[in-house]
Amino acid sequence: MDINILTYRVQKGDTIQSVAEKLGIPAETLKHYHNTYCDLKDLIGHDLTGVNEIMVPSPETITELKKSQNHKEVSEILSLFYLTKDFYVSEYKVSESFAQSGREDLNITYLLSVKLRETTDRGFIAEIETTGFSKAGECPDDKMSQLSLSCMKNISPIAFLIPAQGKIKRFYDHKGIVKKFEDKRSDLTDFFIGETSHDYLNTFYENLKNENDLLKQFCSKPLYQTLFPEMNWLHSKKDWEDYYDVVPDSFPVKCHFHTEYDFENFNHIEVIIKGKIVDDCSLQELLKGVRIDEFPGEKVSGEIELKYTFHKEHKQLGKIEAYIILLHEEKIYQKYRLLLTAK
Repeated sequence: MDINILTYRVQKGDTIQSVAEKLGIPAETLKHYHNTYCDLKDLIGHDLTGVNEIMVPSPETITELKKSQNHKEVSEILSLFYLTKDFYVSEYKVSESFAQSGREDLNITYLLSVKLRETTDRGFIAEIETTGFSKAGECPDDKMSQLSLSCMKNISPIAFLIPAQGKIKRFYDHKGIVKKFEDKRSDLTDFFIGETSHDYLNTFYENLKNENDLLKQFCSKPLYQTLFPEMNWLHSKKDWEDYYDVVPDSFPVKCHFHTEYDFENFNHIEVIIKGKIVDDCSLQELLKGVRIDEFPGEKVSGEIELKYTFHKEHKQLGKIEAYIILLHEEKIYQKYRLLLTAK
């Protein structure tokens, strides 16, 4: 017998799945391995009925099988070179936390629905809607928070055009977004009275009408930037440099990225994108959103980590974790965490 082939004596209650999990390999891999080396009379079918022994690979062979399986799974999952209509689940629970030196931590949770419709040019219309906001575990009850949420509710869902290669390209129907707000503005005016509310509604409306600036605001937010990445980031074999918005409503900074993979989970694959800021700008510039001709102070540093968890079988995106850390004088100045989990 080949020294790389061992035998496992079947115990009461064993299944193909349970034995495979003990070995750390997929059930189909174990079944195929046994059926390749066993006698014809000992072939495994749907279960282990009547089977006393299973031909199992040695630890060395298991290592090789895992490597082979990992390469196969990378090829399959990262055949996700293009976005597909089944890439997302329909709803995610979202948690955002923001911590900054000298300020109280901010924690927000809400639900996010995602609907993709294919277009004729292999792209997608993505309809996004957020509901059920809570701040520090409680529904916001202050007037300005309620007004802000009401304004967003009245223009939702927001539809973006997403190319098959990923990343938001533009609004699908910007004029339609503006019209939805115009049609419902009187209701908001009747409910939210006072000069402050009036000024907010005017500002919101003016911002809404400026399509380019509005798109930049959405695309610079960690949620949308992370939810709709460039698809080639998920399977890049080499390090690369690209621009990333580490501070919303500021300017994107140049970062150095690389992609890693984690196959340890039996049912999922994790795609981890790690980046470091390599731009020549200061923290002061970044926070103000304006570059200054004379370089003011120490160069900003920071790290980005985007972790995408896919189901091995149906390849859907089940979870996203994102971290953005800004450093000042080698100490953490600001830390942001985003977590999306499938409902």
